[in-house]
Amino acid sequence: MKVTLVDTDILIDVERKRAQLPRAALFISEITLYEFIRGRADYIKAKERLEEVFTVVLLSNEVLLKATEIYRELRKKGELMDERDLLIGATAITLNLPLLTGNRSHFEKLRRYGLKLL
Repeated sequence: MKVTLVDTDILIDVERKRAQLPRAALFISEITLYEFIRGRADYIKAKERLEEVFTVVLLSNEVLLKATEIYRELRKKGELMDERDLLIGATAITLNLPLLTGNRSHFEKLRRYGLKLL
């Protein structure tokens, strides 16, 4: 079965009926979960709905170490990126999951570290 890590912008597009989720085993990072629910009045209900549809991937030691490794390399090159995007990207790389995002430019520099973008 196809597996996919879904970025926050895709969740927003699905909610606004501008996109549909792919037929796949769907995962989201806990960072994506946080980004999606943080501004909602009904954040508890929104969190529960997401947890019914997606497998939520927590930030493991492996993900944190990968994110740190990438951060240090990017910092040396003067190519820093948003911390949340870095953690989402490191999650996808560590779990070898392709990332479905509409914000490809946010993640493009992570391709050299093994990120697969959809």
